Amino acid sequence: MVMKNPDVEFCGYCITHPSESKINFRIQTRGSLPAVEPFRKGLNDLMGVCQHVLSTFEKSMKEYRAQREEEMQ
Repeated sequence: MVMKNPDVEFCGYCITHPSESKINFRIQTRGSLPAVEPFRKGLNDLMGVCQHVLSTFEKSMKEYRAQREEEMQ
């Protein structure tokens, strides 16, 4: 999601060690834009995508259950 931002030139991450719950991000931006801004925007965009997927899934499950209930009657 961060790489979709046109102001971001490079974005990468590494996990320090499997037993640690830490992730190191490296974000390189074009110009003087601080890296934290596209990082926050990427996280917000990702939350929006996840919310869309969740609502679509829940809607589909509701429709499936209603259809299945009709078939059983």
